[in-house]
Amino acid sequence: MSEYLHVEKPFLDQLKALGWSVVDQGQGMIPSDPALSLRATFRERLLPHVFRDAVSSINLMPDGKPWLEGRQLDDLRDQLLRQPNRTLLEANEVAHGLLLKAQVDRNDVTGEPDPVVALIDFAHPERNVFHAINQFRVDTPGCVKACIIPDIVLFVNGIPLVVVEAKIGDPNTANPMHAAFEQLLRYRNGRPETAKAGLREGEPRFFHTNLFLVRTCGEKAEFGSITSG
Repeated sequence: MSEYLHVEKPFLDQLKALGWSVVDQGQGMIPSDPALSLRATFRERLLPHVFRDAVSSINLMPDGKPWLEGRQLDDLRDQLLRQPNRTLLEANEVAHGLLLKAQVDRNDVTGEPDPVVALIDFAHPERNVFHAINQFRVDTPGCVKACIIPDIVLFVNGIPLVVVEAKIGDPNTANPMHAAFEQLLRYRNGRPETAKAGLREGEPRFFHTNLFLVRTCGEKAEFGSITSG
């Protein structure tokens, strides 16, 4: 049985039916072109052009014109991505705060200092941009493996908020839900045995903006946070 055909693709099809823009990169092959996943390199953890366009379009003046400058959009991106000397949980808490209340230095149109910026329009959900991308490769130099490839990542305004791992039972996988959980741990470098061995095997920074994780085997799905056991 094919994990892609029986678990991953039906998941993507449901998202498409709900209005998500789906980027289906198929199955089996390690992605080789980052442009297919709306990025310039496999080191980028959010969708840069989607982020800039979406955040600009939901922060408007009363006349309907956007007011954020390019440098401010870059600063907002950096606020999300750069969390120096913080643990994964600490960085995740900071990122959640930014999703609810981000700020930039000044509104150059009105002169207002430290204006609040919406990274997601919670009042008008239809104004946001929703992407689901499967086989989302993130390179991990210096780790046990050269990259992680979560089965499906859900983005709102280019920000990765949900990671989905799909598994299917086969002769080598008696408990697909547990296997999916182990894979999600590996992706965020959270397996204790790996840490004890002094090795790295994932990219915790990819999970700084994560709201929840999903494991599914087709017959059922469960979700939790980055601290779920």
